[in-house]
Amino acid sequence: MRFIRFLFEVSWRNILMATIAGFIGGAGNALLISLINRSVNQAAFPNAVYYFAGETLFILVTSTLSQFLLIRLSQNAIYQLRVRLSRSILSSPLTHLESLGENRLIATLTDDARVLSHTLSAIPNLCIDLATVIGCLVYLAYLSGIIFVLTVVSASLAMWCVQTRLGKAQGLFTSAREEEDTLVKHFQAITKGIKELKLHKSRRDDFSVNHLQSSAAKLRHKNSTAMKSFVVANAFGQTTQFLSLGFILFILPQIVGLPRELLASYVLTTTFLAMPLHNLLSRLPDILRGNVALQKIDAMKLSLAERTEVETASDYAMAQRCLLELDQVTYLYHPSDMPPGGMPPPGGEGMLPFGPPPKRANSKPEANRPEHPPEGSLAEPPEHGRLDENGRPHPEFQPENGQPNHEGGRPNRENGRPNTMHPPGGMHPPNGMHPPGIHPPDGRERGFLLGPISMTLQPGQITFVVGGNGSGKSTLAKLITGLYLPQTGSIRLDGVEINDQNQEWYRQHFTAIFSDFYLFESYLGFHQDNLDQEVQNYLRQLQLDHKVQVKDGVLSTIHLSQGQRKRLALLTAYLEDRPIYLFDEWAADQEPMFRDLFYTQILTKLKERGKAVLVITHDDRYFHLADQLIKLDYGRVVSQPNPLPLAGQLGGGKNGI
Repeated sequence: MRFIRFLFEVSWRNILMATIAGFIGGAGNALLISLINRSVNQAAFPNAVYYFAGETLFILVTSTLSQFLLIRLSQNAIYQLRVRLSRSILSSPLTHLESLGENRLIATLTDDARVLSHTLSAIPNLCIDLATVIGCLVYLAYLSGIIFVLTVVSASLAMWCVQTRLGKAQGLFTSAREEEDTLVKHFQAITKGIKELKLHKSRRDDFSVNHLQSSAAKLRHKNSTAMKSFVVANAFGQTTQFLSLGFILFILPQIVGLPRELLASYVLTTTFLAMPLHNLLSRLPDILRGNVALQKIDAMKLSLAERTEVETASDYAMAQRCLLELDQVTYLYHPSDMPPGGMPPPGGEGMLPFGPPPKRANSKPEANRPEHPPEGSLAEPPEHGRLDENGRPHPEFQPENGQPNHEGGRPNRENGRPNTMHPPGGMHPPNGMHPPGIHPPDGRERGFLLGPISMTLQPGQITFVVGGNGSGKSTLAKLITGLYLPQTGSIRLDGVEINDQNQEWYRQHFTAIFSDFYLFESYLGFHQDNLDQEVQNYLRQLQLDHKVQVKDGVLSTIHLSQGQRKRLALLTAYLEDRPIYLFDEWAADQEPMFRDLFYTQILTKLKERGKAVLVITHDDRYFHLADQLIKLDYGRVVSQPNPLPLAGQLGGGKNGI
């Protein structure tokens, strides 16, 4: 079995010691049976009580020692497995984890680890039972060769009946384990989509009956069928044992002429043998499920190991002021890499391969609008890119003389002149045409292409990235922070080109709050002595001190509104004090006061401290605060203004945040 090899890989010495102790205990059981037989069959057996006490003590000591060793081994094995699997996940590229799917990772970390732990916890008793069976068989061989042969034959038939079902049961357990991945995905849909399900009865009923219950029913059927096959096999096995017992007791003495004392010893031994043999057979389903779980874990570990990131220390020191350069960077997302029901394309939700979303069936085409823009001109922005978050026409697309304002953009509030827009590096190829060096694998559907993009983030500079949903803003953020590696082009930090050898060093220069951020309850990685006092001071400035307290670096609660949770994340980001900051729609859930505080004071304060700040935003009323404004449309930079002189003249907050 695979998990036996797994145990030997953990500690073959403990396995050897536990096995020896277990077999000694089994031999003690056989000696105990012999003692009982002699005591029953002999009228006088001197010092029998002392022999009995000594043998029972010997059996207890050896069996307990064996179980202790195996318990330590099994629990240490499951501990190492969980730690290694967690480390493998932490060292795997984000793109690979997204392709695997959250439901598969959760199922492996929880259910597979639990099943394997349950199986390993049964190993000590299995070894004791096996040693007892072997000891009893040796004693039967000592009593009578013919009885021993008949007993072995009947036991072999019982094992053969079970063996005939093992292959089918193994396949059913494997199929059931695959179904558990789907069931976990449905459980995630319940927890994450509970509001939508409660508000739509038809959707809730459809999901509950046709998806959740259907998957649970399939899992129940496969597990039940596999378990029933073992019940039938055990019934056949017990039938062969009963037939063997009846033959030896009632038919064999008439043929061979066995003495009654021998038959009594046989009955006592087989009775003692029945329980451990039954335990061995009844635990086979658990062993098979453990084997299937270990196969899934090994497959996950192998998949993660193939994509493990290099965690070598870099020779370059971390600087407090960094110049970040992107040169013709591209990233191509393949839809075939995403698991069914998995995450949306990196460019955004609902993105179709290389193009805008399709028109709705009930939408009406606007008159006199060409379906495709003239060749050589910038594509007209999609409808979702023409409005701001409040539904008003976006300033970048205000018509001028009846034409969309692709060139003028938002006028500079200081001098009244429009910010000149220009596509960097000339026109980009249409999305759907791969740049040189990027080709989808054979037979794969073409996906979402981001780039080529060239840009520079300088110390003490605020850069805004704008664009509609699905334009590639979040994907660009992951490229810039090193979570994705570009497929063509290069990223340089202070002149050092970033690759898989120094990717970990590069990431340590960033503090980021993504739109789907995770908030930790503890301030992990912070070791300053006055951490609690500093955090409490910032909580007061962010008006969270009446909601949250901190003690020994642990927050009293994180069960807050989304806007308040984002303020806690901002506090953590501010404490990290890294040279490059990235905020992905941070202000989207904030009240007007905190939104204004974020743009006019916090960002400006970071700029004054020499930080390079990148903000993904739709707040057009604050665009004038940016030194650089980059607009994305379906993975391409369609406009990029010159630096705004006004941003450099703004003052920040007086103290703290």
